[in-house]
Amino acid sequence: MQIPGWIILNFYTALLLVLLLIFERKTIHTTAGDRFVSIDVMTLILLACETIGHIGELYPENYLFLTKIGYYVIYALDPADYLFAILYINCWLSDTGRTKGRKYFVLSYWIFVVANLVLVTVSTLFDLKWFYYFDGTEYLRGPLFLLRAVLLMLFCLLLSVYTVIYRGSIYADYRKAIFSLPTLAAIGALLQILAPDMDMTYASIAVGLLILFFQLQSKNLDVDYLTGALNRRGLDIRLEEAIRNAQLSDRTFSAIMLDLDRFKQINDTYGHIEGDYALKKVAEILFQVFSQEASIGRFGGDEFCILTEVQDERALSDIVDIVEDELDKWNYKKEKPYKVEVSMGSMVYDPETKMNAKQFQIAIDELMYNQKRKHHLADNRRQGEEQ
Repeated sequence: MQIPGWIILNFYTALLLVLLLIFERKTIHTTAGDRFVSIDVMTLILLACETIGHIGELYPENYLFLTKIGYYVIYALDPADYLFAILYINCWLSDTGRTKGRKYFVLSYWIFVVANLVLVTVSTLFDLKWFYYFDGTEYLRGPLFLLRAVLLMLFCLLLSVYTVIYRGSIYADYRKAIFSLPTLAAIGALLQILAPDMDMTYASIAVGLLILFFQLQSKNLDVDYLTGALNRRGLDIRLEEAIRNAQLSDRTFSAIMLDLDRFKQINDTYGHIEGDYALKKVAEILFQVFSQEASIGRFGGDEFCILTEVQDERALSDIVDIVEDELDKWNYKKEKPYKVEVSMGSMVYDPETKMNAKQFQIAIDELMYNQKRKHHLADNRRQGEEQ
């Protein structure tokens, strides 16, 4: 018995996608990781629908309904793969340069995805036969099939165009890996045209995801392995970008430096596992308080730094108070035999000062250590009173 080539191709493609999904789930949680999973899951869904569609075509007398289900899902959802791809690529772009143009690119993908979903659903529900239809058990293409196919290919190719246009905003270490996803997706789409019986699109996307996983996702170059926050390298990159943007656009930002009080005491008394837990708890609260636009990093040891779009001192003071309130709420629960308390320094960056990243960081550090000295003084007084 000769097994059709598409079965072998789909089996190994599905196996690769499932393995990537399993391995990615074991890495650190990041926005890029979530977007990676979105592409993987969507590709797996489309591949599954293509497979059941083929099964229905082989046995139309009994399983034609499988073909109808499979084809509907593919026609309705396959543009979403390209939307998720551009959202993933954006995770690795810096914030410098033509951000407005990038928003227009992403908006055009959203419009195409939503419009395609609505039109395919309407055509299917009311049997309008715009894109495809069935004459008995025979699958036929509708009058708008070619237009949709051209648009789909165009948006696939635009992924490559997008990465080329904004290559200057991609960190140098990431460029080759990121270029692989749109390039392989475009090659797969072109091969699909040359060999319509073998859907190479999903296999090509799977190979692109494999490259991304080993080159980027599994390494997490900018992520602290313990807390899931940015590491010092990632934080330095974001701070340089924020200062450069502020000086070019006169749109400022703010930063908060945070240091755990009596962290050494937690380690010495309760062990390093509890010390690690305290660090992870602080990171968890920071992720809870700040929006996704903020950059939260572990500066080193028990220090964290947050870069946020807050632009005035009053709002910055309010958000610092929120962080302290959330820590107080956790301490009140007494889940651990110790308290997690912090010292914080915060400052709105003023572009007119022309401070570079190092100078700005030193200024915030000094504010943080001023508060830390006050906390130590209060601790010493408290101990003196108890004696």
